[in-house]
Amino acid sequence: MAVNKDGSSWVSNVGKSDVNAVTWGVFPAKEIIQPTVVDPASFAVWKDEAFEIWSRGWACRYPEGDASRKLLEEIQGSYFLVSLVDNDYINGDLFAVFSDI
Repeated sequence: MAVNKDGSSWVSNVGKSDVNAVTWGVFPAKEIIQPTVVDPASFAVWKDEAFEIWSRGWACRYPEGDASRKLLEEIQGSYFLVSLVDNDYINGDLFAVFSDI
């Protein structure tokens, strides 16, 4: 999934109601430390939080008109939040999705 700040550009190969379970912190003979799921609805919420960090977390630290603030605002307005998942742990190619770009 990939989406820009205002949500006007959304690219995904999963359906709006699909849920993808991903896990972090998986170690031999131990429980999963932090399980999580990724779905389009949650991703849209994360999008708002992530892009807000660019302005309220970083850009506001610089005065209006400052080059650093302008750069951060430009990044916020032009970058995408991206979630890539490849469940083929052995033969996967996570970056193959970019071969057509």
